[in-house]
Amino acid sequence: MLISVIVPVYNVEKYLRVCLESLLKQTYKDLEVIMINDGSTDTSGKICDEYAEKYENFMVIHKKNSGLGMARNTGLKHISGDYVTFLDSDDYLDQECIEILHRMLVKNNVDMCKSGFRRVTNSGNIVLNREYGDEVFWGEEARTKLLPRMIGSSPAQHDSIEMCVCGAIYNTKIIKKYNVEFPSERELISEDLVFNIDFMQYANGVCTISDVGYNYRINDNSLTTSYRSNRFEASKHFYLEMKHKLESLKYDNMTFFRLDRMFFIYIKMSIEQECRSDLLLSKKEHIENIKKICSDKIVRTVIRNYPKKKLGIKQNIFLKMIEFRFANLFYFLFSLKKYK
Repeated sequence: MLISVIVPVYNVEKYLRVCLESLLKQTYKDLEVIMINDGSTDTSGKICDEYAEKYENFMVIHKKNSGLGMARNTGLKHISGDYVTFLDSDDYLDQECIEILHRMLVKNNVDMCKSGFRRVTNSGNIVLNREYGDEVFWGEEARTKLLPRMIGSSPAQHDSIEMCVCGAIYNTKIIKKYNVEFPSERELISEDLVFNIDFMQYANGVCTISDVGYNYRINDNSLTTSYRSNRFEASKHFYLEMKHKLESLKYDNMTFFRLDRMFFIYIKMSIEQECRSDLLLSKKEHIENIKKICSDKIVRTVIRNYPKKKLGIKQNIFLKMIEFRFANLFYFLFSLKKYK
C-alpha cells in the first residue's frame, strides 16, 4: 500500500538533506514524498527541486510562507496514499520506522498508529528516549483513555503521550471523508493536538507501540525554543480554545485537569524565555513580563482550582511561586539554568 510522507520545509538547508536521505533509506519502499517549500529564503527550495528531479516518488510544492499547519494542509490536498505520515524537515527517521508503523497498524486493524521518539542534539547525542507501551484502544476507548493522555498528564502521575503527529501514521480515508486538517499555529499553538482530537473522533481504533524510530532534532531556531513576545498570550488563547472544544465533546473533569497541567508547562516555558532571552529587553522589562504572567486572572483561577496535593514537591513550589508573584526569584533561578 502506498504511504504518503508530508515534509513541510522552511529555511532548513543545514538539516534538509539528512531528513530526505532518511526517507530514501526506508525499508518500506512504496512511498510518495511531498515536500512543501513554505517560502524558504535560503537554499532549501533548491534542495527540494534537486530531490524532486532525481527521484520520481518525490514531489515539491513551492508556496508563500504561511506556517507549519498550513504547509501540512497543502500536503494533505495532494496525497494519494492509503496512509499518511508527517516528517518535519529538520528531523529524521530510523530506517525501519515507516515499515514498523505500517506493519503494526495493519496487524492491529486500526486507523492510527503512534510510536515513541528521541530528542537528539545536532551532534546526534540522545537527550531523551520516549517509549510507549504496546496498546490498542478501540473506538470510544481511544477517545476516553488515549486522547486525554495526549492532552497532558494527570495530577497524580506523568502518564502523558506526545501529541505530535510526527512518528505516527494515519488512515487517509478518514482525513479525506471528514476533512480533518490543521489550524494555523499562528492562530492556535499545538496544532497537532487539534488534528489528533478531530481525527480520533472518527477512528475505529488507535494503537501505540514500544518502538522508537523518530528523531526530533533540538534546534535553537524552532518555535518551541526561540523567543516569542506573544508566547504567553498564545498559550492562554490555546488553553481557552481547548477548554471550549473539550466541553463541547463532553469530556470529564480529569481531562480538564490534564489540560490544566499542560497549561502549567506552557506557563513555565513563557517564564523561562523571559529569563533566557538574549534580546535587547532590560532585566526590569523581563521581570515585569513575568509579573504579568503571575498576575493573570486565568492563570490564578486555574491554579486555585487545581488539585495541587496530588502534585510533586517541585510542581507545588513552582505554582506557589506564581501565586506569590515571585518574579525576581523566577528570573534568578531560570537565569542560572541559562549558563549551565
